[in-house]
Amino acid sequence: MTSLMGKILKVDLSSASIEKYDTPTEWVDLYTGQKGLGTRIFMEDTDPGVEPFSEANKVVLTASIMGGTIVACSAKLAMTTKSPLSGTISDGSVGGHTGAELKYAGFDAVDIRGKAASLSYLYITDKKVEIRDASFLKGLGTFDVDTKLKETIGDSDLKILAIGPAGENLIPFSCVSSEKYRQLGRGGMAAVMGSKNLKAIVIRGKLDVRASDIQALLKYTKEVTERDEVTSEENEIYDLGTTCLIDYSQNSGLLPTHNFQQGRFKDSKKINGQAFKDVRKNKKGCFSCGIACGNYVVDGTSSVEGPEYETIAIGGSSLGIGERAKIIEFNSVCDDLGLDTISTGGTIAYMMEATEKGIHDFGIRFGEAEAVIEMVNRIARKEGIGAEAAMGSRALSKKYGGEEFAIQVKGLELPGYDPRGSWSMGLAYVTAPRGGCHMSSYPIAVEAWGTLDPFTFEGKGKLVADMQNSQFAKFSMGVCDFWPINDETLGGLFEKTYGGVWPADRVYKTGERIFNLQRMFNIMAGFDRKEDRLPDRFHKEILKEGPPKDKAYTKEAFDKAMDEYYAYRGWDERGRPTAAKLEELGIEPKFIEAYKKAL
Repeated sequence: MTSLMGKILKVDLSSASIEKYDTPTEWVDLYTGQKGLGTRIFMEDTDPGVEPFSEANKVVLTASIMGGTIVACSAKLAMTTKSPLSGTISDGSVGGHTGAELKYAGFDAVDIRGKAASLSYLYITDKKVEIRDASFLKGLGTFDVDTKLKETIGDSDLKILAIGPAGENLIPFSCVSSEKYRQLGRGGMAAVMGSKNLKAIVIRGKLDVRASDIQALLKYTKEVTERDEVTSEENEIYDLGTTCLIDYSQNSGLLPTHNFQQGRFKDSKKINGQAFKDVRKNKKGCFSCGIACGNYVVDGTSSVEGPEYETIAIGGSSLGIGERAKIIEFNSVCDDLGLDTISTGGTIAYMMEATEKGIHDFGIRFGEAEAVIEMVNRIARKEGIGAEAAMGSRALSKKYGGEEFAIQVKGLELPGYDPRGSWSMGLAYVTAPRGGCHMSSYPIAVEAWGTLDPFTFEGKGKLVADMQNSQFAKFSMGVCDFWPINDETLGGLFEKTYGGVWPADRVYKTGERIFNLQRMFNIMAGFDRKEDRLPDRFHKEILKEGPPKDKAYTKEAFDKAMDEYYAYRGWDERGRPTAAKLEELGIEPKFIEAYKKAL
């Protein structure tokens, strides 16, 4: 008996064909679930050179193997595709209840390809799967899509993934909303769904999820959750959610301000964790979660579940906005229209700086909150200047100039941590498979906010790579980032749900295998070291406040650290995994052979 449901749903929207096939256990043994299994399914028959908006590109949903069980914080859902913003493989995960619901519907994954003849939604239950007409949802925001589908189908318990106007309009940084208030936010996943005429995915299930050893799981889960109990006294995430990080970043001098021109914001106290707690109406947790980091806030006429730290930093201080209500409104409007708040805020910040420096007048300046909300609407609908803004900061800077302050890596705008205040974050950004991302590795926690010196690269290549390997295992085996779980505990939980023997070294190697598999895809898609770079701003401009004051983040030191990172990973000087390394990791020979031919 195992927590694996044993079935993968395969949907071809072009031919309207629906099939089910057995989940290959050899794939699970190598890549587990969620991020890893999604990558493996995606790469099975996807050419790395595929155009993101072509019918041949796929969207793969994968649940956690532990999802739907009593394991805490284990119910996330991953989505994998090729990003129209970065051109890389791109995966993201979303909390809430959708991941568990997919398991209850009887599936470990959903493999979607092709393009529907007209706007459609996919209806998935444990009884039937159908492609249905969605013409009545055309142009609607994600909030209304959720409401109307529940009303039309007559089931308020449906779990719904939806795209808004931004996804329909193929904005390359549009995002997918889940259960209204949670987002698969990065890399333009909603645009890929939009290119397939797929407005929503509706899931409802009532099957059981069984564990390999339920009695052992009950005992072990009780033991580890009591040991790792997260309470308001010991963890600010429980008390404030991720909003607590505003004070951390402000004190560390790395809070993005005016498009990363500074690392401290004069109005940070107006938008910190306590400020949002003051207008919090209730807290919300995901399936099987006791942390409940979600905050439902109301300020005047503005309300949202959130905002998360990244939205406050990139949609607040980086835009020069210290008005709590306006940040809440920015978050809510982006969610409803289906836009990634990080890339939207990063693109607008570039436009503000370009305007103020006289490079190009986009008609928007730092601190203009009302203009930001108007620009968000224009971007989602490709109206006026919004049609250009919809290209993202990299494309805008290539057209108008100012590439040094288009704050992105591989086209993906950076989240809320200035690497000049936590040097390892720069290494994490440029080596993350999907582009400028903080989720692959989070060294700031042990560096600027921990005990390590944040202003040296010594030993940091190893630190970042080790974190990436463990993080990829964690996000594949299926535990939320906010549970500080180690490889040994993760393996123990996996053994008692899925089965087998999973010591810490096997867990770590699994994460390393998945990370290298994604790197292989990107190399075959045309990437190598030349794309592993930060915007010049970080190397040429020195911060003048806080701990990073007057500390140079030089390109020479960064490049040397990259050499050490590649060497530790067993990659060549161009950042390409060697065949020997891939063989050592046990990646399937067919992928290694295809990789060799592409080099």
